[in-house]
Amino acid sequence: MDMKNATILLIFLLCILGLIVGVYYSESSEPTMKTYDTKEVIHEDSNGTITINLEKKENNENSLDKYFT
Repeated sequence: MDMKNATILLIFLLCILGLIVGVYYSESSEPTMKTYDTKEVIHEDSNGTITINLEKKENNENSLDKYFT
């Protein structure tokens, strides 16, 4: 195997390794929505279609209203 083929093979293997590592880290660092941070809102249309949405709960602990009353 000459130097040109070895270089092409090395670059190819590094690309594959980079893709694998990138997918692994992007899946593991993805923020997950916790169930206690959301509330389930259910809407039913007149034709019987049910829609379920997860909405983020309001966090009033960090509001500035308690300091400026």
